[in-house]
Amino acid sequence: MAKRKIEREGFGKLLDAWVPPKEAGEPIGVVATSFTFDAAFFEEECLASFLGLETNPTDDGPAYLIEREDKLARLQCASVLVDVHHCRGTRSLRWDLLPARLPGIQHSKVCLLVWSNQVRVMIGSANLTEDGYRRNLEVFGVLDFHVGSKTPVECLLQTTNFLRRAISYSVTNTPAATRWYTLLDRVEENCSTWGTMAADRKRAPVQVETLFVEPAGESGFDQLSRIWPAGVGPKSADIVSPFFDPPESKNAPVDEVWRLLRQRGEVVVGYHVAGEECSGWEELGHHRWSLQAPDSLRRTPRSSAVIEFNQVLLPDARPLHAKGIWLQDDRYAVYQIGSSNFTSAGMGIGKRSNLEANLVYVLDGKRDERLLKAVEATFPKSESVDPDEVNWQPKANDEDAESLSQIALPAFFGDAVFSLDTAGDGAITLHFAGGNCEPFVLLIEGTDKIWFDSSCLEASQSSITQTLPWTKTRPPSGFEVRLGDRDALAWWPVNVESSNSLPPPDELKDLPLDVLLNLLGSSRPLHRVMADYLAKQIKSDHDETATAIDPHKRVDTSDFLLQRTRRLSWALTKMRLRVERPTATIETLNWRLYGPVGVFALAEAIAREATTSAESAFLLAELALELSRADVVATTGCVDVSIHRNEISKLNDKLRSLLKDDAGDSEPANLRAYIESVFDEVIQ
Repeated sequence: MAKRKIEREGFGKLLDAWVPPKEAGEPIGVVATSFTFDAAFFEEECLASFLGLETNPTDDGPAYLIEREDKLARLQCASVLVDVHHCRGTRSLRWDLLPARLPGIQHSKVCLLVWSNQVRVMIGSANLTEDGYRRNLEVFGVLDFHVGSKTPVECLLQTTNFLRRAISYSVTNTPAATRWYTLLDRVEENCSTWGTMAADRKRAPVQVETLFVEPAGESGFDQLSRIWPAGVGPKSADIVSPFFDPPESKNAPVDEVWRLLRQRGEVVVGYHVAGEECSGWEELGHHRWSLQAPDSLRRTPRSSAVIEFNQVLLPDARPLHAKGIWLQDDRYAVYQIGSSNFTSAGMGIGKRSNLEANLVYVLDGKRDERLLKAVEATFPKSESVDPDEVNWQPKANDEDAESLSQIALPAFFGDAVFSLDTAGDGAITLHFAGGNCEPFVLLIEGTDKIWFDSSCLEASQSSITQTLPWTKTRPPSGFEVRLGDRDALAWWPVNVESSNSLPPPDELKDLPLDVLLNLLGSSRPLHRVMADYLAKQIKSDHDETATAIDPHKRVDTSDFLLQRTRRLSWALTKMRLRVERPTATIETLNWRLYGPVGVFALAEAIAREATTSAESAFLLAELALELSRADVVATTGCVDVSIHRNEISKLNDKLRSLLKDDAGDSEPANLRAYIESVFDEVIQ
């Protein structure tokens, strides 16, 4: 039997950090930032891990869609802010995709995962892509916050503040931005005591701080200088980075790192970069090493300064994408990890600064030398090379906004929002910033079909808004934008006005009453019950006696309700228990009440399949009466009891609207009086 591979201390898999810890509670929401982006990977791997999905799109098909819909619909927010050059991808509109426009680039990699009992902050070098999570050599840090945690709470609040500033580089007057802010509000209001304050950590052997780089903000080097705990600067600096300023530039970060070190005595700077040993170099007389770095790194300010070069030993030939700066003296070590490359834009010292996010670990070797050594062991392993034997071949910086090949969506394009009108029909509202823009057309995703073009707009210097009907079954996740006569296409993501604007999957549309009774009466998860029904549907597709769950098939409902009175009564009790259960988000409550397997769907099925209007009215009254008995208990961190009860009351009002207008003519007088008294009682 093969031995299980055990991860080294300080090493791990990024996707494991998306899995909810034990006792984390109910998923509330997630906001994240990335430079490059893979929408399918984020949805099918990251979100699936965060939500604890049991199914997957490859093996489970409709069951996966049902489970994903069910669990995403309960979130307060799921949103990703991506640099405008890479903000694209087909996706579920249950989560938001927002473009960020900067003079530099949106280069931070932050993930804020929120459960009802725990918040997790992940900051590192990996983009939300398959390569970032599975192929590259990356570095990341995880901070967990919960009641009684020892993690610095300042890091949590500084991260939420950074995420507020980060989204200011996108369109902020949009429902998607409101959801982003709402989740941050929740974290700041409910979790601000989940951790320790600085005064309680004075003698701790390790401190953790955040280091954010922003346009017009404090440079990364100035922040490191301020964080360094000793009275004089560090003796050495070790730098790992895949990218540097171009060879023809001044390479200002070189000067800054020397300035960061102490100015007297011997100091050492070591660069750890990707490269390889050249084959046959001895016979051919060529350089022994080829390093992905510019020779401008060799510049030193004084004779007592020592410079070292190292080739990173990449396990399994993984591409180097980790970024870090290790500062040290005889007692302390400071380790910066995150998204900042050793570039002017990455460290915030150039004319054009990126948006970057880093964590800084401050270690006191005098208090805990073992811990310092353990953290030091996570720095990428490398071997020393002689700079005189190096062929300097810096890697082209594909993270430079000026060298990006993707067409960025111009700022003229604001937000595109899908919504439902009062009749339940879909519409998309396009917001344009106004001013001049070259001719363009919007193409329906995956096709060459033009849906809208610039000839429909009138020249204007003010904002322009267009609302157009969307008649297709599923709303689009975005539009391809062709600007002028260019071949390359930009991408305009579509977000939803609210989660209630989205139609359910086809498998959950207009479910018959018999199916809903089974769903409500079962304690199994929705996707498991539906998977069984879908399997039976396929197996008995040609069996006329089989129960059809296809909304387009006719169902014989003669004597249906009368034969199933006991089942209906049991289902109503289970439904009430489900509705009254405390919930962490209003979205979950709305899903219970108005989702495709919620209370209102049950009421519509009753109204649709009852054999008489009297039968329908009586059962709707029983449903409303059962709802009114819901005993909602106040629970910390959950929707306020008064709001919870008010939503139930509003639903009862909607149930009354399902009563047929002609019901009074066919109902016995005593039944009609009973029904009216029930609704008068339950609707306050």
